[in-house]
Amino acid sequence: MGFSAYKLVTKPFDWAAGLEDMGFDGWEIVSEGQQKITKESLPGFMDIINSMDIEITVHGPFSDLNPASVNDAIRDETIRQIRQCVELSADFSRIVVVHPGILSPLGSQMPDEAWTRNVDALRELCKHAGEHGVTLCLENMPNIEKLLCRTPYEIFGMAESVGDGIGMTFDVGHSNTMRNTAEFLKEKAKFAHVHIHDNHGIKDEHLELGKGTVDWGRVLPELKDFKGMAVVEARSLEEGRRSLEFIRKREHHP
Repeated sequence: MGFSAYKLVTKPFDWAAGLEDMGFDGWEIVSEGQQKITKESLPGFMDIINSMDIEITVHGPFSDLNPASVNDAIRDETIRQIRQCVELSADFSRIVVVHPGILSPLGSQMPDEAWTRNVDALRELCKHAGEHGVTLCLENMPNIEKLLCRTPYEIFGMAESVGDGIGMTFDVGHSNTMRNTAEFLKEKAKFAHVHIHDNHGIKDEHLELGKGTVDWGRVLPELKDFKGMAVVEARSLEEGRRSLEFIRKREHHP
C-alpha cells in the first residue's frame, strides 16, 4: 500500500523518509509545488528513495494544465510538462498518473474538438512514455462539471481511442462522488493503478477511510487480488496512517 498527499506539496518532502517505518511500501510523488520533479529537485528525491525499500509511482503535474485545451499554447505546455515528468522519473517509477482534460469556455462550445485534442495529446505522451519504459495511467475524475472522464463509458472510451500504451488509475473517492463505483469495479481487470480515499458522495474531500460514505465492505474485497500499486491519498501523514490501519483491520476481520 502506497501513500500520497497533495495537501503536503507546499512543504518540503523530507517527511517521506518515514513512510516505510509507518508501514507503507510505496510512495506516490505528486509532481506539484515543492514535490515537483525537476532537474534541481531530483537529487533530493533520490536521497530519500535510495534510503528506503519501497515502490515509487508518480502523479504527473496537473495544476493549470489541460490536455484538452483548444488553446495551442496551453495544450503544448501541458504536453511539455508531462513529457519532462516522464523523462525525469523513468529511472525510479514505471507509472505516471495523468488527468484528462477539462472543457474550457471555448472548449465547451466545441466539445468534440476538445475530446479529439485530448486523445491526440495522450497518444503523443504514451508513445514518449513507452520509449522510457513508463506507462501513463489515465485517472477517472470526480463529479465536477466540465471535467472529462468521470464515467466508465468516457474513460474507457478515451483509452480505447488512444490505443496501446495507456493504463487506467481507478480513483475510489472520485467514483463515489459520481455514484458509479460499482460500474467501475465491473471493469477492475482494466485497472493498472488505484487511488484510495473517502468522502460523503458529494465532493472530493480526501477523507481518511471510514469517515465518509464509500462502501469499503464491498470495495476492499473487490480489490483484494489487485496486483498493482494501491495508493492512499490522504490529507496528512496521520490520516494516511489511520487509513492504513483501517485497511489492515478489514483484511484480518472482513
